[in-house]
Amino acid sequence: MPKPALVTRRVALAGGVGLLLWTIGCEGTGNPGPASGEDSGAAPPAAAQIPAAEFASRRERLRAALPDGITLLHARPAPKTEAEWGFVQDPSFYYFTGVGDLTGAILALDGPASQAILFLPPAPESFGFPVPGLVPAANDDTARGLGMDAVHPWEHFGAWVDERLAAEGAVVYVDEARRPEPPGVPPGFSATTGALSLWASALEERFPGAAFRSAKEAIHGLRWRKSPAEAAVLRANAANTAAALADVARVIEPGMRQRQAEAVVVGSCIEGGGEGPSFWPWIMSGPNARLDRLVQAFFRYSQLDRVMREGEVIRVDIGCAGFGYGADVGRTLPVSGTFTEGQAEAWNLVVAGYEAGLAAMSHGVPILAVREASTAAVQAGVPSLRTDQGRLAAQTILEGGEGIWHIHGVGIESGEDAAMILEEGAVVAYEPMVAAGEDTFYLEDMILITAQGVKVLSQGLPRSAAGIEAMMRGELGPGLQDSR
Repeated sequence: MPKPALVTRRVALAGGVGLLLWTIGCEGTGNPGPASGEDSGAAPPAAAQIPAAEFASRRERLRAALPDGITLLHARPAPKTEAEWGFVQDPSFYYFTGVGDLTGAILALDGPASQAILFLPPAPESFGFPVPGLVPAANDDTARGLGMDAVHPWEHFGAWVDERLAAEGAVVYVDEARRPEPPGVPPGFSATTGALSLWASALEERFPGAAFRSAKEAIHGLRWRKSPAEAAVLRANAANTAAALADVARVIEPGMRQRQAEAVVVGSCIEGGGEGPSFWPWIMSGPNARLDRLVQAFFRYSQLDRVMREGEVIRVDIGCAGFGYGADVGRTLPVSGTFTEGQAEAWNLVVAGYEAGLAAMSHGVPILAVREASTAAVQAGVPSLRTDQGRLAAQTILEGGEGIWHIHGVGIESGEDAAMILEEGAVVAYEPMVAAGEDTFYLEDMILITAQGVKVLSQGLPRSAAGIEAMMRGELGPGLQDSR
């Protein structure tokens, strides 16, 4: 049966999600997307939004969590590179301000004074001249529009911090990266990369008498549980991502380059109403799907591009960005459109463990208990296995421990830290990865934790081997019928 043609999707994202747009004295400042009054030629998003009051509440809660100090959050300090699809704001700065299109600004959350103050830089330069329409005036109107207690020019920042430290003896809190940032230089040299590390070093040099502490855990505690508005944004991104995965599944065939499939995903994310990929698509076939090989893509100009071959399986790990938030969804697909008997048995074993883990998820459940439920389901399935590859997959899972069943958060970043205990409102990605012989099997959904269990946000994607094959034939998937 010939492959169906890729159908262009020009649809509004599910969930009625839109952009929060600031009108604060200039065009272009606010959440990602065109500001009110700015004619970009783009279709307007749906009407719902993350309300301004929610950003103010987040700031108040962080001040309450760190009442003895001043938290200093820095906007992304530089413009996007020409290789990036768009300007992506520092995630914590965006989480507490909702301002997506502003470089270099500084948010100061003053715990002792119970104030939120924004310091604005001058207009940035590009190609040697100032860029208009990005930085609003540092005045009371801007402060009211952004819900801040005050907005000042950033040349006042140093003196303001000196004054606050002298008056209160306050601690200075800074954010940290999810993983250690590489310094980019040999030992004994000052770091040349890592925006958060460089920001902390600049502050320590300017304010040598201050006591510095990490705000990472407090910030993570707030970002871990999503509000209903955030859940709606993530539901929309998950739906768009699921549709993009189905789109690429319907065109994959032997002889196709991974790069060609990546282009399908990017185009589908945009056609579905997103801004682009929340991370560059991982379409990793054959040996590229193994973790030790997969991570080389971060360092390879080619993104490990290769021609996909009949008999191989592919890790499809993708996310569509929208409204300042990410997504992360994945499946394993057979290049030929049909799993071998061994591949199908190994894959369905992974699915059985995965679905047992989903059934165990609920508010208050430790992540370890979820992993144990998945492993127990695999153990229970061992006696019925009929193929060498199925038995090898079981052995890998049972000997692999908790590392097989990876769980992370999803929010502004497609990959965020997860707490050890699931909580109502958290959105997680559950992503087992199992190597069995020449094949590696990978599965991932976006999951909202509820008081009673879970809601899968990436709805409509099949999991079983038969369902995957039907999706690749264009018979099943988002917008067609329920998943198998």
